[in-house]
Amino acid sequence: MTPSLGSSVRLSLGALRREAWLAALGLLTAGARRVAPLPALAVGGALLLKAATAAVLGRGDPYAALYGAAAMASSPRFLGIVGGLWLAGVLAAGALRVAWLSGAVPVLAGAMAGDPRGTAGFVDGLAGTFLRVLPAALIGLVMEISGLVFGAALLGGTLLVGERALGGEAGGAAALAAAGALALTLAVAVPLALSTAADALAVRAALTREPLAAALAEVTRRIVARPGAFLLGAILFGAAGVAVSVAVRAAGGVATGFAGGAPAAVLLGPQLMIGAAVALGSAVVDLAWLGTLAVLCSARDLDAASGPASAGQRAFAPAR
Repeated sequence: MTPSLGSSVRLSLGALRREAWLAALGLLTAGARRVAPLPALAVGGALLLKAATAAVLGRGDPYAALYGAAAMASSPRFLGIVGGLWLAGVLAAGALRVAWLSGAVPVLAGAMAGDPRGTAGFVDGLAGTFLRVLPAALIGLVMEISGLVFGAALLGGTLLVGERALGGEAGGAAALAAAGALALTLAVAVPLALSTAADALAVRAALTREPLAAALAEVTRRIVARPGAFLLGAILFGAAGVAVSVAVRAAGGVATGFAGGAPAAVLLGPQLMIGAAVALGSAVVDLAWLGTLAVLCSARDLDAASGPASAGQRAFAPAR
């Protein structure tokens, strides 16, 4: 039976407390993922600046810079170079996410089971599960895109029939309004469920050696058996991530408010520190969510009368 959300969160937070060093590694991973697309922006900006400068020097017309930049931006060579660099950055960011999940999830599961593995566990998990998590992540990406397309199509259809619901007869309008409310609910719930299932599939692939089809079937069975735990968990941790970001930025704004008129170069350091603090908080929330998913999608039912350590040992001993 799928464990409850409360038990899963307690085990996850306990594991995160014992393996707190993962938060620092998560901060570095998040920073590397954000930097990955920057080469495309840098090269694209340099090419546009070069084209604009050459056009101004050649024609002596101030407006020539716009024409030169526009000509460069629409050239196949520019699109190929910048598009290729951007695609490489996106793929690199995705690979970093898969590598992070492959190493972090086994470490969290080991901590829950009373078998802390430390950095060696991260390296072993990365080497042993990356090739299993990668196809699971690709399937998860397809699921997420499908959910977004489904939600957008349902939302568009609801908006199209909305005018008819407002201008029709009372009975028909009420029926269409009820159908529209249901459609809007599904437009939000289905993408959220598919996104959660995608994360759960990748997490289970990092913990078990079963075939991918069997992992997908088990994740589906667990979500159907206890949908509230998965969806409520996704909502709560999503809200926690937003709350951490808002709180840290607000505190940073108050702390740096006295230097509002200072030069931008002076404020660069504090702004970088605030950004790092936001990324660190997001990494902690992400780790807590991954640990919760590890319990929800891979562990057996937990006995509420047992302590967290013994519960974790029973829950994850078969999965390892």
